[in-house]
Amino acid sequence: MSKGADAALPAEARSNQPRRARIVVVGEFNSGKTALVNALVGAPVLTPSSIDHTTHPTVIRYTAKPLLTAETTSRKRKAVAWNHVPDLAPDDVRRLHVGAPLECLKRFSVVDTPGLGFADSESDRRTLQACRGADVVIWCTPAMQAWKASEEKAWLALPKTVRARGVLAVTFADEIVSQSDVDRLLERLRTEAGPYFRVVVMAHDCAAVALNVSASGKVRKPGRRSVARPGAAGGTSTLPR
Repeated sequence: MSKGADAALPAEARSNQPRRARIVVVGEFNSGKTALVNALVGAPVLTPSSIDHTTHPTVIRYTAKPLLTAETTSRKRKAVAWNHVPDLAPDDVRRLHVGAPLECLKRFSVVDTPGLGFADSESDRRTLQACRGADVVIWCTPAMQAWKASEEKAWLALPKTVRARGVLAVTFADEIVSQSDVDRLLERLRTEAGPYFRVVVMAHDCAAVALNVSASGKVRKPGRRSVARPGAAGGTSTLPR
């Protein structure tokens, strides 16, 4: 099985390809990261039943055919089946690579990461490593317990260079019944967490983040900071530089 569509190309051809933007999804365990990744790419490339807890950073990128490989600490890759992922030793695997023939993945790649903030230094190291070089870092916060003290502590522990690209995404929004409750939640998050992020969005509007990534992989410069609200056409998730 190939390492990916790009691996088969000559170096000169790869250098002429447009740079893909890199979106990294982070958060505590069970914060809806995997579901958000699927929403960003528009397909169930990752299934919660296959990954109860994301142990390895998982890179989703474009390939002509679906594939799943494990990258070892020596940077070698080997094919693996989803049902064997739980058997992989964290110390032996650097990250997983998922390939999918989705058009959007020709413009950006997405990385799902292990949960942060549970005093697991190795897991936190893997997540931080995945964040380096990201164009956008999305923090997932569950709607019914949004922006807990533990989340704020974990986010602020990340380097400023990572937080400078931060987007706060509210997951599990279907648990909020009324629009007025949604509005109050967004207002609270804008006040409490807004200073630490470039934008606050509901998860179902988060695909607009990918649409705001330019062909160069940089976030397009909008006129102002904004908070996206459900139902807005294309969201209002402008991402200031």
